[in-house]
Amino acid sequence: MHVLQTLSHSAENCPIGKPENLETMKNWLENIDALAAKHGIKVSGVWTDRWGHTSWAIYEVPNMDAFTKFELEAENLKVVTFNHIETRRVTSAKETLAFFNQCQKSKQ
Repeated sequence: MHVLQTLSHSAENCPIGKPENLETMKNWLENIDALAAKHGIKVSGVWTDRWGHTSWAIYEVPNMDAFTKFELEAENLKVVTFNHIETRRVTSAKETLAFFNQCQKSKQ
């Protein structure tokens, strides 16, 4: 199962201009892989549109319970204090195709 998180903040809360937010984000980026691994989660990647004040993180998770426990880690909670977070379960093209095939079969 894959989870996509979108993290966005206002220009006023940008880590570039707020030292405490900069330290929070640096710590998060430096530790995200190990933090996720504690919960059986693999970080597929983190990408940032620096001038757009938006980042995306994709995780491979064993289940949503593990992901919920991961979200409650102190380093993640600090990131929430100045970012808007959207979390979505997403599927690969292969998984989506299999789903479409199941839908077709159930209509027959």
